[in-house]
Amino acid sequence: MSIEPHEKQTQMRLRALSASLLGRGVSVLHQDKDQRFDLVENPPVDWRPDNLLGLRDHEILPEPLARQFADAIGLCLRTGEAQVIEFKLANGTERRDFQARMLPDEDGVTTILADVTEERNREVALTSLLREVSHRSKNLLAIVQSVAMQTARHSEGIQDFLSKFRGRLHALSGAQDLVTESNWRGTYLQSLVTSQLSRIGHGALAHMRVTGDNPLLGPNASLHIGLAIHELAANAVLHGALAEGRAGNVWVDARIEENPDHPGSLVIEWQETGIDAGRARQEPRFGTLVLERIVPLSVGGSADYTITADSVRYRLVVPADQFEP
Repeated sequence: MSIEPHEKQTQMRLRALSASLLGRGVSVLHQDKDQRFDLVENPPVDWRPDNLLGLRDHEILPEPLARQFADAIGLCLRTGEAQVIEFKLANGTERRDFQARMLPDEDGVTTILADVTEERNREVALTSLLREVSHRSKNLLAIVQSVAMQTARHSEGIQDFLSKFRGRLHALSGAQDLVTESNWRGTYLQSLVTSQLSRIGHGALAHMRVTGDNPLLGPNASLHIGLAIHELAANAVLHGALAEGRAGNVWVDARIEENPDHPGSLVIEWQETGIDAGRARQEPRFGTLVLERIVPLSVGGSADYTITADSVRYRLVVPADQFEP
């Protein structure tokens, strides 16, 4: 028996439809006015067309999804208006998100069933990211506000304030750039030290060495340790080992210690030689406050800041939860 041209054309269109849907996570279903499936193209992986054709919703779908599906189809038939529902359904070994868009026609209802799992996952990830960005932005603004207030309190005038605040703001900005570049994971300690010292000029990098472990600092630790490095470096440039005309040196060493007092903690030491001790003791009070209280408190650690006749030593202990080895 030959196939009528119209029927042949219909079959060709169905084959083209099936081919276009493969791998796209989209199914096309049709139910007649009795709500029986009479067309199924590219069904979800656990659905088989020979099990669907001629059946109704409650015969293939679990409750209460079958009722939700049947109610939406019924409403579509009664009102002649499109309906949209979303639901979760087992697809292989996992539960996936689906969206069903139901469109009435003269013979029943056509349903476009789309797997929207990846889209929903992206939405969840984006929402989580925006919350994280908001949280971190508020924390950063709080830090900036505190730095501004304390810098103003310990400044001798507007120009003194602007100079000190600008340097501290640049230090925070540099650390934040490194954190952002790592997708908010943080930054490696040696990169942070090099970044902060390169900002102060005076050939600082030529008079220093960085040794020891190079852990990945978390975002919070990156900001505050970056600020500590800035304070130490700025003081060294003003009247310490990195001052112009002075042949001093700076050594930054880091190690992860395994001892009963600080198990798994990171110990960062700044050692500076070749200083003018008399001038170094005139360091602005807020710089000392940053090093001795603000930074260690912010990372949950401890610090020791010592100035002797010819050297400066700063020792910061950072708990293990603030970095990755």
